[in-house]
Amino acid sequence: MMNQNTRRLQRVSDEVRDEVFIHCPKSPRLAFPEENNGSLKKIPVLTDPAQHSRLGLVPRRADLDMNQHVNNVTYIGWVLESIPQDIIDTHELQTITLDYRRECQHDDIVDSLTYIEEGDEINSNGSLFSAPHPEEQRQFLHCLRFAGAGDEINRGRTVWRKLAR
Repeated sequence: MMNQNTRRLQRVSDEVRDEVFIHCPKSPRLAFPEENNGSLKKIPVLTDPAQHSRLGLVPRRADLDMNQHVNNVTYIGWVLESIPQDIIDTHELQTITLDYRRECQHDDIVDSLTYIEEGDEINSNGSLFSAPHPEEQRQFLHCLRFAGAGDEINRGRTVWRKLAR
């Protein structure tokens, strides 16, 4: 807290602290409150060669924020660039989880790599379950990396649900 007279920081008094804490929840609220949430599942390091890729992606001026960093929505678009076309045509995106590693700027060139993930299926709320029809869901692991050095920008996981026709 700042002292208005001296314009210096000062210690918060016990009276003020008690007054403020009555408005705070007793237990912390978590962004992912479920124990078996698929978003908490670790996204593994991906190695070459990728099963699907889109190389040489370059940020446009509209992709940058005021700090000249690439916007988060652009990262999602780049991840989706390397999804196989047959999945795009026959499935819809159900969940996406991204784990950001470093920032990308206007002069960077990015490679989008996609791998098919085998194993557990994920429910629409992100919790793991055994799918009755595994052919109706597909999971992919993603890696965005700098084209030259190969440093990771982010890792991701997408789950796709087969379209009802």
